[in-house]
Amino acid sequence: MDLVPTLSHSTSDIEDMSETIFHRDGRLMFGQVREDADVDLFLIGNLVAPKRTLVIASGGCTAFSLLLAGDIEVNALDISRSQIALIELKLHSFKELGFELTRNACCADAHAVYKKIRGGLSADSRLILDAMENQLRRGLNNCGWVDNRMHQVAKLFFIFIHSQAITREFLRMNDASMQTRFYRQIWSTFKWNLALKVAFSNFFMTLAHGNEAAHLVPKGFSMTMERRLVKALTETSNASNPYIWQAFLGEYNENEEGLPAYLQRRNWEKMNEHLNNLRLICDDTLAWLTKQSDDSIDYFGLSNILELLPEAYAKALQKEIARCATSNAIVCVRKIFPSDRSDFSEKTDFSGFKKIILDHELSQRAENLDRSLFCNFYQVYRCL
Repeated sequence: MDLVPTLSHSTSDIEDMSETIFHRDGRLMFGQVREDADVDLFLIGNLVAPKRTLVIASGGCTAFSLLLAGDIEVNALDISRSQIALIELKLHSFKELGFELTRNACCADAHAVYKKIRGGLSADSRLILDAMENQLRRGLNNCGWVDNRMHQVAKLFFIFIHSQAITREFLRMNDASMQTRFYRQIWSTFKWNLALKVAFSNFFMTLAHGNEAAHLVPKGFSMTMERRLVKALTETSNASNPYIWQAFLGEYNENEEGLPAYLQRRNWEKMNEHLNNLRLICDDTLAWLTKQSDDSIDYFGLSNILELLPEAYAKALQKEIARCATSNAIVCVRKIFPSDRSDFSEKTDFSGFKKIILDHELSQRAENLDRSLFCNFYQVYRCL
């Protein structure tokens, strides 16, 4: 059965909606990916000899981390030209200037690094990045609009909830029992709990994510997020969790284990070996997939792109994934908001293409492994 002609929107209409929501020509939104790339590496580890992957590019952290999975092609796709320009800058810096200078540029002032490699970048990227010189001084991983907003929220946090000194004391801990005790006795105050109720209310979630998110915020969402935050702050080492350091402090722990996988020195040799396997693509996900061959992609890391787009987009995307996926391929869908509704229908028959089946066990394992604070509800599918 061919789904696309039965949709209430044409494919081009759906792609236009995607461009509107995800800002093809807008400002740089993300300097970094705030999703735990170790989960993607775990999922790829469940595949037999994967050759080709697709991930949403965003700030590039996941794409670079997937180069550690071996000799696989990593297609980093984003509808935003600004996001692609940023990753092109990071990629060329790794290639031309090496690990130390690039890591420093990700964490601190990147202006000098940009000047050194500017000539090797594409004309489109130079045009975008030239207009961002002041932002680059905050470091490549903190130069996006969202990153700046999070820093502003953190300043308010230090004024009204916990001081920076208490926050640093908590985040330097590396023992789960100590962290749990600290959370219960010191961290979980009336102000903290009130902040959670306000920050994760329907009103504030709609402000943050637009009117499209209004119907997605479930009842009791603040309690759900409190449980997720307690997990992130108490069940694994805070000192080695880059996602909570970035969320609260806008920096990484100086401890090597506290950096994302692709910024850890021990991984540089392996990543450097595969830098040429990274492909940067500025396109809509659905549009790009229609140009790919049958049975050609082993892993789809879709982030949360389906969360704010119409159901018609998911249906059209499901058909293209079913066509492009190799046997037993994995599709990883993340969500900001928990949902019992599956994005892909197992009942849909694409006459000859694979079925996309929700793997409940793998989804739960992914959630359990995740150390991030946001976008950590999972639907992981197998293509059979």
